[in-house]
Amino acid sequence: MMQQIKQLLFILLIALTITHCNDLKSSEDAELYFEGEVTYMEIEGGFWAIETDQETYEPTNLPSEFQKDGLEVTVSANVEENIDSYRMVGPIIRIVDITKR
Repeated sequence: MMQQIKQLLFILLIALTITHCNDLKSSEDAELYFEGEVTYMEIEGGFWAIETDQETYEPTNLPSEFQKDGLEVTVSANVEENIDSYRMVGPIIRIVDITKR
């Protein structure tokens, strides 16, 4: 019985390690790394953007817990080359990783 528990814990540890490594690889593969401020823009019915000193980004997948006007964040993302937006505020991005600052 104890041996089975040890094997199960070992398998669980391996699964968690693989999952964590995949997440790290995704963040490393991101094209952009920046710090900015989440902003709600009233243009064209309203949407969430992330503003930096140099650029405004339009994320396609900003998690709801980060949809807070004025929230300072650190972002890794990829530019969505094949997506157009009628808002035209800046590059459209897909967030790979986002954290509060």
